[in-house]
Amino acid sequence: MLWLPKMESAASHVPSGDTKTRDNTTTRGHRILVCVDRSKPADACLAYSIVLARALGSDLTLVHVMQHHPQVGPHPDAHDWEISRQEARAYLEHLQEDAVRALGRPADVRLEQGRAPERIVELAREIRADLTVMGSHADRGATAWNLGSTVQQIVTVSRGSVLIAPASAPIAAAPQRIIVPLDGSQRTESVLPTAARIASTYGAELILLHITQELLPTSVLHNGEDLELASRLASRLKISAKAYLEGLRARLVREGARVRTLVMHHANQRHCIVEIAKREHADLIAVAAHGAACDPARTFGSVTEYLLAHSTVPLLVLQDLPDTDLHTPELGDRLAPPLRASYPPECV
Repeated sequence: MLWLPKMESAASHVPSGDTKTRDNTTTRGHRILVCVDRSKPADACLAYSIVLARALGSDLTLVHVMQHHPQVGPHPDAHDWEISRQEARAYLEHLQEDAVRALGRPADVRLEQGRAPERIVELAREIRADLTVMGSHADRGATAWNLGSTVQQIVTVSRGSVLIAPASAPIAAAPQRIIVPLDGSQRTESVLPTAARIASTYGAELILLHITQELLPTSVLHNGEDLELASRLASRLKISAKAYLEGLRARLVREGARVRTLVMHHANQRHCIVEIAKREHADLIAVAAHGAACDPARTFGSVTEYLLAHSTVPLLVLQDLPDTDLHTPELGDRLAPPLRASYPPECV
């Protein structure tokens, strides 16, 4: 069963520029929060949000946050600020028109003021956003990570599902190849219903990827007998991985999906995912926030963290932890987004 049920209502139109808290009395649907900032990554954000909204029946809320620049000081000129606000409002209205035209239903917009990380996280909680979409370089604070500093803060604090749209990736109106890395755990499999739904909407190919660990010679693993044992184990794991993926493929094919399986043997599993995504010209990578070795105290597992930092392909990360595991001092008693990966198991 897919994790996203049929939408019960469309989003109501809210004029751009409204920064007041609204009375959300409409029937609860599923909502994607799209962060835009008049940059190239922002254009990619809207494009990929429309791709997902079409496939998943989600409503869109577009948000732009006006921030005070340090060189201007805490009290910018009122006239200049009003001009900037009007320009931002016009920008949001233009994007809103594009979204409505593409989806054939209303789209919501919000013009906010303040520090972008704080306002975006607060707004996501206020409107109960199920997925937050951001560009990889949403500000000038890009570090060794593939993400700007603002985006890093948002994905760390929000602890929800996210999609990161790199500006360098070509925008595909209809994705053709979606890679789903799997480690054999139910936790990583929990993204399959969502990935399959996106794939079926656009006739895309699902590529199920499993990577077996290549053991390299070390001071511990060096004698001939041990190396032979490691080689035999690798061969057996490769056979088991092929059977595992074939079982998943057969089930998905019966449901109408177009699926290909791929088993790789690599010393660095995280690097391998990035390399395969480039080689296969993937339009999307879909992963769970955690894998088999789940630490609920961490927002993302090590593989997902690496992909967030280094993937040049759009990355959809579905949070697999239930709400009860996501109560932190930053979140308090507020609920995390309800739309997550399917059937999340308990951490063991």
